[in-house]
Amino acid sequence: MNLSPDDLLSCLGRGEGSRLEFKRRLPREERAARTLCAFANTSGGLLLVGVTDAGRVHGVHHPDEVCTKLSELTLEWLRPALRVQLQVVEVNGPRVVACRVPFSKERPHAVLFPDGTTEFVVRVGASNRVADGPTLRALELDKRSRKGVTPLEQSILAWVAKQAPNAAHPAGRATVARFGHAHNVGEARARRAVVLLESRGLLIGHGAGRARLYSVP
Repeated sequence: MNLSPDDLLSCLGRGEGSRLEFKRRLPREERAARTLCAFANTSGGLLLVGVTDAGRVHGVHHPDEVCTKLSELTLEWLRPALRVQLQVVEVNGPRVVACRVPFSKERPHAVLFPDGTTEFVVRVGASNRVADGPTLRALELDKRSRKGVTPLEQSILAWVAKQAPNAAHPAGRATVARFGHAHNVGEARARRAVVLLESRGLLIGHGAGRARLYSVP
């Protein structure tokens, strides 16, 4: 990773999302570990420490300590352990720690808590969510090939991608019912296609029933 100050400012201009998160200071170990885990399980991402939620550079006083702590988190809090890239970027004086998390070939990763329990986490919009049964099975299958995708399934993927999360709907608005209504497709037929896409890891779902929301990894 070789981010320039201009590269970092460009990231700030895009705002937080499925592959980008800002933190003014390093969060508690549990919260930081959940973000790293979610990025690795979904599509990878970039955690910037020293940036406010509004995207303003604040900086950190001891960036080397932040880098060390993030490295330790990947070993102590994640199973399997995760390898990340770390860089300190100076932006007109203040220093920001950039932590790039790859989309991991070793997924699914889990957060390992001190009491021995684990939690699988995925990224949905700009939030970290616990992976439920279907989503966890998709992570374990680790299949993302679009070979053999039907025209209906292609339409679903394209439509879901357009239902971008925003301030009013942080998890997006992509439900089976809304797709069916927008494309004049029976809900049962649409749901079968969505379930197949989720089982192949091409969609990420959160929630239950007709309110279950979907996003593309």
